Amino acid sequence: MAYTCVVPMLAVHDARAAIRFYKDVFGASVETKVLSDDGRIAHCELRIGKAAVMVADEFEGHNRAARHLGGSPVLLYLDVDDADQVVRRAVSAGATLLRDVAPQPHGARVGKIEDPFGHIWMVASEN
Repeated sequence: MAYTCVVPMLAVHDARAAIRFYKDVFGASVETKVLSDDGRIAHCELRIGKAAVMVADEFEGHNRAARHLGGSPVLLYLDVDDADQVVRRAVSAGATLLRDVAPQPHGARVGKIEDPFGHIWMVASEN
């Protein structure tokens, strides 16, 4: 993949479960996946719409999962066709609703969730 922007790399406590969640909720597709010698996911590239997101299991000395750190200070802003539907799907799949989808001053409808892996997502769609 060629990147022309910042690409988030999410460290998680269970990459296989995270990949399933992102596929089921956000419609992600797996572009590449690399396993470590012990079978953990060392690197996985996902495509969510036009966005790229990388996911990996936590590896001591390399990355720390948001859950291990007590959460993440980083918010991910994801533009989708129907924020209401995606947020409902996320909550049904185990995400925590942090803010209902509602119109924002900048014109988009935006809701806020925390996924089961400690990452915060602002899910938005244009009105």
